[in-house]
Amino acid sequence: MKAFNILLLAVLSVSCSSVKNNSGESAIQYKNIEKHIAELSSDRYQGRMPLSATEGITVDYIAGQMKEIGLEPANGGSFFQEVPLLAVSSKISSTLDFETPKGKLKFPKMTDYVTFSRKMEAEQSLDQSELVFAGFGITAPEYSRDDFQGMDLTGKTILVFVNDPGYGTNDSYFKGNTMTYYGRWTYKFEEAVRRGARGCLIIHEMGPAGYPWKVVANNGESTKLYLKPENGYQDRCAFEGWISQSAAEQLFSACGMNFQDAKKMAIRKDFKPVVLPVKVSGWMKNTFETKTSKNVCGLIRGSKHPDEVVVYTAHWDHLGVGIPVKGDSIYNGATDNASAVAWMLEIARGFKTAPAPERSVLFLSVTSEESGLLGSSYYAEHPFFPITKTVAVINTDVMLFMGKFKDVMITGSGQSELDEWVRSEAEKQGRYIAPDPNPDNGMFFRSDQFPLVKLGVPAIYAKGYVDAEKLGKEETMKQVDRYWKETYHSPFDEYHPTTDDLGGIVEDAKLLYHVGTNLANSAEWPKWSADSEFRMVRENSRK
Repeated sequence: MKAFNILLLAVLSVSCSSVKNNSGESAIQYKNIEKHIAELSSDRYQGRMPLSATEGITVDYIAGQMKEIGLEPANGGSFFQEVPLLAVSSKISSTLDFETPKGKLKFPKMTDYVTFSRKMEAEQSLDQSELVFAGFGITAPEYSRDDFQGMDLTGKTILVFVNDPGYGTNDSYFKGNTMTYYGRWTYKFEEAVRRGARGCLIIHEMGPAGYPWKVVANNGESTKLYLKPENGYQDRCAFEGWISQSAAEQLFSACGMNFQDAKKMAIRKDFKPVVLPVKVSGWMKNTFETKTSKNVCGLIRGSKHPDEVVVYTAHWDHLGVGIPVKGDSIYNGATDNASAVAWMLEIARGFKTAPAPERSVLFLSVTSEESGLLGSSYYAEHPFFPITKTVAVINTDVMLFMGKFKDVMITGSGQSELDEWVRSEAEKQGRYIAPDPNPDNGMFFRSDQFPLVKLGVPAIYAKGYVDAEKLGKEETMKQVDRYWKETYHSPFDEYHPTTDDLGGIVEDAKLLYHVGTNLANSAEWPKWSADSEFRMVRENSRK
C-alpha cells in the first residue's frame, strides 16, 4: 500500500504541474475530429484496404495532417515506414479426414474446418498425421502448467481448446474469466511450432472464442497478409486452423470420450497430453506475392530526454470493398478506425500547441491491423527508438459515436501501474474507471499496443464505452451489443453527421493527451503488475 501511495502522489504531482503549464487541451477540437472521420470514412477511400488503389490517398492524408500540425517526419526525414508484406492465397481440401476407431470422419471446409499456412511452400499436407489432444496448448511456468509434458510432437498434429484453463471456472486459476495471452489463438500456433508439431487445430466455442464460427469461416480460402519473412516462415506449422465444436464432439465421441469430460480433463492442473487413436489427413495449395504497405509516423522530439519516447498508435486500415450488404459493398470503417486516427491527430495538435515535452512523443498510424497487427508488429521489430527507451504505448480502437461517457473503460485493467495514471485524469473529468465488460475476449491482445506489450512495454488501451451520459448504462450496453452484431466489420460502419455525436472522442482525446503529457514530462518508468505475464520481459530487458 505504501508503494501504491507513493506512485499515486507522483502521478498527481506530475499531472497537476503539466495541466497547469503544458495543457494544449484547448487545441483539441470537435470540428477537427469530425473532419478527419468524415474524410477517412467517405466512399472516396473505398474502405482503406492496405495495398489497394486507395492506400496512397489514405496515408498521404494522414501524413499531410501530421505535417500541417507541425510534427517532424519520424523515419529519417520521412513520414512513412515501409512495411513489406506477404500475401498468401490458399485452396484447401474439400474435407479434413480423420480415421478413428469408429470409422472415417470427413469434416467439410468452412462448415466444420478451416486451415491456413504462411509457410512458403506451394503445397502442404497432413498424411495420416497422428493426433494428440494437448489440452489448451499452453506452457506457462508461472502457473506450473505444461500441456505437453516433454512429448515428442515431430510430424504430429495437436488438438487444443481455445482460451485458457481459467475460463468458465469458479476459481482463480490463471485469471479466471479474464483471458491471458496463453488463451489467444495466436499463442497456441506459436507454441505448437516451438514444440515441434506439424499442425495445430483449435476447437472453436462461441463463449471462449468471443466470436461466432462465421468469423473463423470467413478466413477460409481468403487472401491473407503476413509480414514478409526472411526464412520463408519455415518456423511455422505447416497446418494452422480450427475445427467446429460439433466436429470436436464427434471426434471425441469416436475415441470413446465425452466433449465435456475432455474439457474438464484439460482444465485440470495436472493435465497430461493424450495420443488419440486418430490419424488426420488434408491438403493445402498456396500462392504467394510480396508487396509493400506503409505506416505513417510523426514525431515531437523531447527537450530534455529525446532518446526516451511515449508512443501513440491508431491503425488506419479497414476491410476495403467486400460482400454487398443491402446493396452497399464499401466497408467504410468510421468507428474502426477512422475514429482513433482522428483522436491521435488531435492529441498531436495538443502537444504541438503546448511547450515541448521533456521526452519524445511518437504518433504512429499503422497498417494492416485487420490482418493481424502487421504494421505495429513491423514497427516493434524495427523501432525508431530502442524498446528499452520506450516508456509506454497509448492506443485505442473502435471509438463509438454515442457522445460523452461517464466512464473510462480500461481494456487490460490490472496489468500495470498505468491504470492509476488514467484514473487520475479521469477523475478530473468527473469520470469513473470501468473494467472491461468482456475480459474473456482478450481485447488487450488484439489491438496495436500488443506487439510492444509482448516486448515488455506497458500499455494503455482506454476509452469511454459502457456508460454514455445521454443514454445511461443499460441502454449504452444495448447499443454496444447492437454495434458488435450489426455494425462492426460491415458496410454500415459509416459516419452520420446529423445523428452521430463525437463528444466522447473529444473527451477521450483530452484525457489521453493529459496522460501522455504527464508521462512525457516525468522521470517515471511505469511498472507491470506483479501477476502480469509481461512483467519479467520488461524487467529483464532493462537490467
